Parts: sequence; C-alpha cells; structure tokens
Amino acid sequence: WKLAEHTDRMTRRILLVRNRDFNDHQDASYELMLNKEREKAERDRKERERKKREKELAELMRRNPSAYVPYNDDEDDEEENADDVDDNDISENASAKVGSVEEGKRTSDNKTGSNAMNDESDVLEDDEKSIDVIESLDIDAWAKTFIWSSSESVVARFERVSIVSLQTITEGRLLLTTHGLYFNQTGKAISVMTKQPLDDGGDLGPSSQKWRLSRLSEVHGRRFMLRAQALELFFSDSHELFMNFEGGTRERDRFYAKLRNSCKVPLLWSPKSLNPRTVFRRSHLTQLWRKRKISNFQYLMALNKMAGRSFNDITQYPVFPWVLADYNSEVLDLNDSRVYRDLSKPVGALNPDRLSQLIERYKELESFGFEENERFLYGSHYSSPGVVIHYMLRQEPFTTMGIELQSGRFDCPDRLFFDIAGCWNSCMTSSSDVKELIPEFFTCPEMFLNTNRFPLGSTQAGRPIDNVRLPPWAKGSAYEFVRLHRLALESDFVSQNLHKWIDLIFGYKQRGAEAETAHNVFHYLSYEGAVDLDKITDEVDRCAAESHIQNFGQTPCQLLVKEHHPQRLLASDTWQPLIYDISVPKHLRCHKPKQQFGGKENGIARGAVVSIQVLTESILVLYADMSIGTYKWNPDRRGKHPFSFKKDKHRNVARSELSASRASIKRSSALPQSMGASGSRYAVGTLSFGYTLGGQAKENLRRKQAMAPSRLGSSSESLNTAEASSLLVSCGYWDDTIKVHSVDGSKLLCSVTGGHHGPIRCLAIGGDGGLMVTGGEDATCRVWVIDHPDMAIALSDGYVQTALGASNDREQLLSCCHVLWGHETPISCLALSSDLDVAVSASLGGTICVHTVRRGNFIRSIYLGVSVRSIVLDSHGIFVAHTQDSFLHVYTINDVFLCSADAKDHLHDLKITSNGQILITGGDKGHVVVRSVHDLAILSMLDLGRHGPIRCISLTPAELNPIPQFLFIGSDDGLVTIVDRDPHSKSEHFESEYVSFKL
Repeated sequence: WKLAEHTDRMTRRILLVRNRDFNDHQDASYELMLNKEREKAERDRKERERKKREKELAELMRRNPSAYVPYNDDEDDEEENADDVDDNDISENASAKVGSVEEGKRTSDNKTGSNAMNDESDVLEDDEKSIDVIESLDIDAWAKTFIWSSSESVVARFERVSIVSLQTITEGRLLLTTHGLYFNQTGKAISVMTKQPLDDGGDLGPSSQKWRLSRLSEVHGRRFMLRAQALELFFSDSHELFMNFEGGTRERDRFYAKLRNSCKVPLLWSPKSLNPRTVFRRSHLTQLWRKRKISNFQYLMALNKMAGRSFNDITQYPVFPWVLADYNSEVLDLNDSRVYRDLSKPVGALNPDRLSQLIERYKELESFGFEENERFLYGSHYSSPGVVIHYMLRQEPFTTMGIELQSGRFDCPDRLFFDIAGCWNSCMTSSSDVKELIPEFFTCPEMFLNTNRFPLGSTQAGRPIDNVRLPPWAKGSAYEFVRLHRLALESDFVSQNLHKWIDLIFGYKQRGAEAETAHNVFHYLSYEGAVDLDKITDEVDRCAAESHIQNFGQTPCQLLVKEHHPQRLLASDTWQPLIYDISVPKHLRCHKPKQQFGGKENGIARGAVVSIQVLTESILVLYADMSIGTYKWNPDRRGKHPFSFKKDKHRNVARSELSASRASIKRSSALPQSMGASGSRYAVGTLSFGYTLGGQAKENLRRKQAMAPSRLGSSSESLNTAEASSLLVSCGYWDDTIKVHSVDGSKLLCSVTGGHHGPIRCLAIGGDGGLMVTGGEDATCRVWVIDHPDMAIALSDGYVQTALGASNDREQLLSCCHVLWGHETPISCLALSSDLDVAVSASLGGTICVHTVRRGNFIRSIYLGVSVRSIVLDSHGIFVAHTQDSFLHVYTINDVFLCSADAKDHLHDLKITSNGQILITGGDKGHVVVRSVHDLAILSMLDLGRHGPIRCISLTPAELNPIPQFLFIGSDDGLVTIVDRDPHSKSEHFESEYVSFKL
C-alpha cells in the first residue's frame, strides 16, 4: 500500500491505496549494501594488485630488454608458405589488370548513375518538403488522438512547459483549448532526487495527457526554483496539476489570462490574482479562523496553500509546527500549558544555550566577508526535501525517494527517524537541526508504522528499526498518538498562541529587522527574490545555487509584511460544540416541548420521528406517515428557557402513498406486517431520508464565506435565502425510485431510479450538499450529484453516460455519476464524508467496502462476517459499524481495527460529533448513550424508555455557528426531545420534568 497520490477536500492525505508497482526494497538494506560494498572493495583490491604486478613486470622488462627473447611462432610458417607467396603475387597482378578495366566501366557508369541519383534525391527532398507542409498544417495532431468536443477549438500553445510531481519533472509542450488542457511529453522524465532521466518515463504515464477544464475549480500561483513562473491547478475530482513555465512569469500569466477569458471553466472560483499576498488579503479565512468556524488545521493548510506550499513539489512541502514539548510523560494533560512548545520562537531559538552559540557564529560571519543580507543564523532550514523524506520514509513513494537520495540504499539506521522523543531532543540541541513538522503528523498514523516491512536495519546499539517509538502517553498506538496530537493542535493553548508562529513562518517576522530580532534568520538563498539565477553567468556557480535551493529548503511566500497576525478569539466568546470536553456529558439537561405534531395522545402525525433537520430559524421533523412538521426555532439563551420551539405547519409529502413506510399505509391494507418493517427490503427509517440545500447553492455559500464579506454580502442572509428553496431527498418507495421534494414536502420535484435494479434501501448526503450515495437491493451503490449541473458534467464517467444515456438537461435535479461495485449481497447501510471524499457501504453479508466518491474508485473491502445494521463515518478517517449481534466496531478507512464493544441494544442511529471524539447512539431500549470514539467507553446515558425506541438523532450543524449546538432526539411515539448544556450546573446528575441524564 502507498499514500494516495491526491489529497482530499481538506487537503489531507489519509487514504492508503493499492501499490501496483510495489518493491520491498530488500536489496536496498543498509547492512546488505555494506556487504556488497565490502565485496566490491575486495574485488577492486584484487584488481589493483593484479594491475600492480603487471606494471612491475612491464617495468622489469623495459629495464632489461636483452634478457627477454620473445617467442615467434610464425618462423616455421614462413618456410612452408614460400611458394604460396609467388602464386599470390601472380594472382594480385592479374587482378590488378582486370580491376583497371572494371574501374573504367564503373567510372563510365557512375557518370550516368550520378544523374539518376541526383534526380531521385530531388524527388525525396520534394516529398519531405510536402510532408513538412502537411505537418505544419496540423501541428496539434498529437492532441487529436483524444476525443474533442464538437465545439472545441485551440486557444493557445505553450512550448517548454514542465509537469512537476513529487518524484519527477517532465518537459513537454502544452495545448490549451476551450474545453481541455493537453500535454505532450518531449523528453524523458527527470527524477527529482537523482536528477537523472528515467527509462520508463516516470509516474506521468503516457507521453500525452488530457485534463478536462470542466473539472477545474482552483488555480494558484506557484514558485519553482524561487521563480514566480509556475501554476498549480486543482480539479473537482481531487486531482492537482503543477506546471512550470520555463518561458518565465510572462508566459505563465499569458496562460492564466487565456484560461480565464477564453476557456469554459464553469467551476473555477479562485481569485483572479496569482500574487499570494493579494490572495491572502482578499480572503476571509482569517476571520473564519478567529471566530472558530474553521479549525487550526484547516487554517494552517489554507495558509500553506496560499503561500505556495504544495504536495506536488517536495522542495516546497507544507510546513506545520511542533506543538508539544512533552514526549516522556505517561499521561498527556492538554490543559497544562507546560506540555506545549513556545510558539513565539522558531525551533532554533527554543534552547537558549544553543541560541547563544549560533548568535556568536552569526556575528563571526562578518569577519569572513559575508554581506549583511548574506548572513544567516541557521545553516539548515525548518522544511526541506530531506526533512520530508526523513519523516515519511516508511510510506511510498517517499521510501523510494529516500533510497534514491542515498544512492540506492537506505540511510544509516542511526540517522533514520525512529523515535519521536529523540527527534524532538535533536531539534532542541543540535546546531544543524531546526526542522518543523509536516501535516501528516496530525492526520496519518501510518507514517509511524513500517506497514510494508521495509529493511530499515539496526542501530549501532543493536536496536532494530521498525515502527517509530512513540511517547508513553500514546500507549504504543500510532492512532492514539495522532488523535492526541490533533487535539493538542486544536487546544486552547495552541489556539491562543498560533498567531505568533504564523508571524514567524508566513508573517512580518519572516524577513528583515523583525526576523533578526526574533532570531529567525535563515540562509539567504532560501528566500524569494534573494537571487536571480538567470544573471549568474558562471555555470558552476549557477549549479551550486540551484542545488542549494533544491536541497536545503525554501521559505514560504510572505503573506503579511508589516502587520501582526490577529489572535484567535477565546472559546468562551465564540461557538463550541455541545460536547466539547469529556466532562461535558455530566452537565447536560433535557427538554421535551409540550406543543408537538406527534405523540400518541393528541398528535396529528402518525408514527415515529424518522428524521430531524435543524435550520437557521426552523426545524423540520419527518414522521413515519410521510408527513412533515415545521417548527419555528429560536435558540436564544437570554430568556427563561434556552430556546423557543413552536408549531408552524404540518403537511403530507406528495405521493406519500407510494412509500413503503408502515405508518403511511392505509389501516385497511392487506399487506403483511413484515412489509416495510425493520429488516425488510422495503424498510423505511432514518437512512431513507436526506436534506440538502443543493450542490450549487451550497457551493455558492462556501465561496461567499471564503471571500471578503464586503464584496459578496452577508453569508447568513444568503443561508436564509437558500434554506427557503432546500430539498428533501428520500427512498423506500414501491416504485424503486429516489424522490426529491420541496422543503415543505408539498411538491414532488424529481423521481428517478438511477439504474438501480430493485428497491433502494438507503441513502447518504455529503456535507457539501451536492453529493449523494444510494445503496440498493442489487448490491450496488450509486453516486449522485444533486442540483449542480456543472458538477454533474465534470464527475460523470463514461460507463454511466453509456448505461443511462447522456443528458443535456441542465434543469435535472439528480444526476447519477458513478456505480460503485464490490458487494455480493444487498446494501444495508452506508455513510459518506465529503471532506474525505470517501463512501463506506455495508451489506447484509457483513462486507464493508471503501470507495472514493468523486472518481468512484474501489479502494478496499473489510469483512466482518455479521450483517451490518448501521454505520457512521468521521471526517478524520474513522468509522463505527453496528452489527446484527449488537456489537460496535471501530475501524479506520485503511482497514485497521481499533476497538469494539457490546452495545447490548439494537441501534437505529449513530452520530459522531465534537471533532471526531464523541459517539452518540440510540436504539430499541430508548437509551441515548454518549461514548468516546477511541475506546467506546460510556460517558453518560439518557433514559427515554417511556417514549419507546430511539429512531433518529440530530445535532445543530456546525456550519450554523454562532448558533448554539443542541441535540435532538426522535422517539418511536412521535415526540422530539431536545438536549443542551447547562452552563451553571456542576452536579453529575440532572433531572427535568421528563428525563434525566446519568453518568
């Protein structure tokens, strides 16, 4: 297995994919290479001795020539062949006479033949000229091997363009058309590490490639070799493309202008400017981060992206900070400020003793003739290709790159990354080690595991190198380390101090007098604009400068030049999830509003509550009789009660008579009770319904949120407008269709099958609002785009277009894009994460399949052996499955089992919340149970048994921040219970009029 080539929607690489070209690198073992070198050294020694003896003998013979008489074995042959010499002489004389005659003839013939040859060459030259003319008329013939759109035309051509990937640099020419981007390779791919051409062309694949511009979503300016002459393109199917224009900045800008003005790029929304500072200044991300609408991780990734850092260029890999300083304690207390690193100082300045030595050396550089702008405090950099490979050596493709860096073998085991505490100590004490971290420290546990069993050798102390040694508080688990490390990054201490580190890396303390004051001065060749390579005329000097830039680190683009980066607001002053800490479940209280549409006594809605959707100013409750109750909602904590919950409207969903729900079937129906009941192929429950604003509306909201509000208006006003036209998507109908209704259910907008054969058992809608996955009785899943025609065109594959027929109807609400295969029995449940770009589906046969969503690729299957009742997927790559035997199982999407527990209940709904830390479940016993995800330990329990089984659970979406988060519970008797956090209570047991939470 290897890390996925492309990142997910949050710019992370979590997923491991099959490595079709796997190499176990056994021949690159350090010890084995040492033995080979010893054998080679022995052969070379023997060869030197042999040559030495030969040389000595030759010298001896030269000094004593008379003492040696060479043996001549031709003397006897001369006497025996004496007569033959005469005969040969005669033959040669005769041949000479004949030859003179033949020569005369040839001379005469050549005079005639030369004219014929000249005539023939003229014809060939004419043919070659005609061929040149034909080729010049169609210089883009290489691109015509791809299928072009009927209206596609050439926009511009670009010569000497390089495609830069993590491992290779490939030169070629670029053709830009109205609909596509075409690249034709003109030379061999060059290895990034060895700088040598690759025989197989590298990882670029075929010599010509095409990218559909209908998928292009973002374009960002990039540097290459400190020259602002590159671009990175991001596509909606999660692909990226890094292009370097060797013609310079003007050629790059010409391409970008043509792309925006002359091409069909309906999904492109990135800023027009390619200047990182301008992009940062015009974005609204800093304000989103300060208000805690995005996480620290998301903000750091956004800063890296805007500052030119890329996963496609190992010389400019994203950089993250060390956040912890305690790697020796048995327990990690994230509320203790002493466990954190000082974020106001660069790594090199954290140790005062080392810093004083470096300052002394810095002052001595003047005496060595260094100019003021050429002096540096640190000779190494906090981010470089060597640093990235050092950390990621255990996962491909970095393993191969590390071997290439060390000339065909693994590095000396004592220099490998094998101990986190030892690595931190090195960064604290060594004068040449000031490295920071990379994003994978917070997302990818596999970077610490030698999952491919590579031969990493043993240290001089005899310790075998395998998995990375973790701190004691990680309890020997790389997954626990990453979980706690991520929590540390999102902690209050880091949130309140992260702006100081941002000033050092991306801000005003990066360069100049402020950098010198902050002891943040690196080698001048690491800074943008420090050198113009084109003006270095000496070849040796230019190669030396290029080598330093490539290998010893590059400083990110400076986003803030003069002003300080603002501090993040306190958690108490902003939005927090309902359960933001493991102690919070002790302080929850429950409410049951009296006036509701459901209920066995006076309710007008029949059946259980099967779905609850929280909007800005209203709550939609869907009942089992296929009716929708709308409640006016105002979460205002200033009054006597923490919210206002009032009945508004109650309507039946259009065509509800087609639903297989038992509550919607007429009481006089002769259908057996098993039809539509739990476990039936036509069962209707919380997995049968979904709510969305629609892909286009949700995308527009996301864009407005990321842009400055002064340009695009209030995002909250836009949200209220979008909610008015939101959609209800449902399945579980006798006609085996997916239906789309208006938000109040009164109007049927769409009804399709999408190619499913038989009942559609479940559906899940992603957080982006535009992607949906359905699972059917036919053991397949289908990926849909909801109300986003441009996205549907971009993602649809050829198979689906052929099977279902290509549609040009831009008013179509539902478009099927992919068919997901891998199951052999009917789909029982599924989950979808837009952030991960992953769908996890489970079947009655006990198989769980993992697919990518936007490309529809099968990744792996996990066999549990027991039918899976429900499943929930977290955006960090962990899912929880509830099986028929009532057990809960926690896995990663990379098929790593983490833990399991007996729920002792048949659960109907699962929800993961609080940044992936809390699991909330509800089932037949009427208990709402709050658990920690990492070990499934029960934190608290709510007993709602008097209302019957729990049918659905919902939370206020985090995107509604700053609206406080509440927990909504739908019961079998048709009533909704609302849970909030009591800010004043300090007891461990709370009772309201109806229910109680117990620890």
